[in-house]
Amino acid sequence: MILLATILVSFMIGYVLQKTRFKYLSEAGGAMILGMLVGGIIRYTISQGKLQNVMIFDQSTFFLILLPPIIFESGYNMRRSSFFYNMGSILLFAFVGTIISMLVSGVLIYFVSGILKWTSREFSILDSMIFGAVISATDPVTVLSIFQTLKVDKDLYANVFGESVLNDAVAIVLYRTLIGFIDTPFSSSNIWFAVLDFMRIFFGSFSIGLVVALLCSLLLKFTALFEHPNLEMVIIILYAFSSYLLSEGLRLSGIVSILFCGITMAHYTYPSLSKESQFTTKRMFKVLSSLTELAVFTYLGLAIFSFESKEEYSAGLILFSIPIIFISRAANIFPLSFIQNLCRPPAHKISLEQQIIMWFAGLRGAMAFALSLNIPSIAQRSILTTTLILGLFTVLVLGGATIPLLEFLDIPMGEEHLQPERENDEREFINSNWFMALDRLYIKPFFTRKYESISQNDDDPTPDDDATDLNLNKETNNSIQEPELIENEETSDKDTKTNGQGPGHQKSKEWKLDESSIDFDDMVT
Repeated sequence: MILLATILVSFMIGYVLQKTRFKYLSEAGGAMILGMLVGGIIRYTISQGKLQNVMIFDQSTFFLILLPPIIFESGYNMRRSSFFYNMGSILLFAFVGTIISMLVSGVLIYFVSGILKWTSREFSILDSMIFGAVISATDPVTVLSIFQTLKVDKDLYANVFGESVLNDAVAIVLYRTLIGFIDTPFSSSNIWFAVLDFMRIFFGSFSIGLVVALLCSLLLKFTALFEHPNLEMVIIILYAFSSYLLSEGLRLSGIVSILFCGITMAHYTYPSLSKESQFTTKRMFKVLSSLTELAVFTYLGLAIFSFESKEEYSAGLILFSIPIIFISRAANIFPLSFIQNLCRPPAHKISLEQQIIMWFAGLRGAMAFALSLNIPSIAQRSILTTTLILGLFTVLVLGGATIPLLEFLDIPMGEEHLQPERENDEREFINSNWFMALDRLYIKPFFTRKYESISQNDDDPTPDDDATDLNLNKETNNSIQEPELIENEETSDKDTKTNGQGPGHQKSKEWKLDESSIDFDDMVT
């Protein structure tokens, strides 16, 4: 009851922060501060037995209840055009970048704790690498929510979003791989086995998410569930959650599985849903994600007072871990951005200002804290408390400074970043990609109940996610003006036809007015 009341107040705080446009405190930061206040009150007014039940951050609850809705929603509601256009940089940052962050963090932690003796307990090299893997798991929920509100550059958003989601999965796999070395000595054969195991976990999880989503698509295609919207939504939820549980049961990565399950469902399952379910699933998963995110950050705030002794906090480790996460993040972002820019067209190069934002956006949060809960090492308590403090620092301080930094670096926001050449690059990529063409002609029609390709319009063979999103937001938010807008479009088309400017404009009118051709993609930003 205390937790539910705290989450409710957190929502109200978030509402007030949005209405007042207070840019120095995010919703996640507000939930954390409220959690700390409630935790402090509980700490000194309630007995220890009840204290443990209310304030302990439960790892099983996090991984089985709170995390799946967040990850699935991020895949289901993502802007796929920008995501797949930036897939190369996302994979580079998520895989190579996370490994770089882990190695740099691990080496520096080992140097600080072992050689300089500035921490209360000396870490082994394995302890240091495990800690490096833990704090390499970024959790930029705060930054992404700010990006969505301010409508920052699409490439910047896609890179931060894609890296953060896949980064969590990579960090978990690295963490599990390193944990396996606690009882097994390092050797060249074991290292190669760890690499193969890493690939097995990732691609196995990806395959499970893909197959489960495609099975769901076929079920909806060959049944009349579109006549029962409630059943459609139940099927979506059960299939999504089953992909997560199946991967975890097979000791794979549920995060990778449910992420790609969400992406695949958005592409193949979503068009087979009834219009009511299309709208409702987008909103429902967004609400569930927001609820669980606030619950997670409230839990983190409560957890600060859940430790019985101040001696469990290692002041030296905390002090030097803060600059270490900045150094490891810089070793990841700036060199890899340089490599990426060698292969990107001028309009899509990652600018220095964007690189600074990406470096700054590497917040630590619930994922890192959850991984540190059950490390089988004598250094576990020091790692746990340090990770918690790092999470509080990055969310409250770095998250609160994100908007001022965006303004200082003059990052384009609103509609400023919608440059025609960048839109054309994405469209050309989608139209020229062999898999996109194969998918449009054969794969999507096979898995979709009623597939109507917009390729009938030669000028626009592939629907643009963000343009569709913009049109739908206009229809949803300005429904009173909609008849007038449509009338103006029809009048404009008649005038155009009268002036002899060709039939292409008439096709554009049909695309806008034909509701069956709208993909409804990314309706929720």
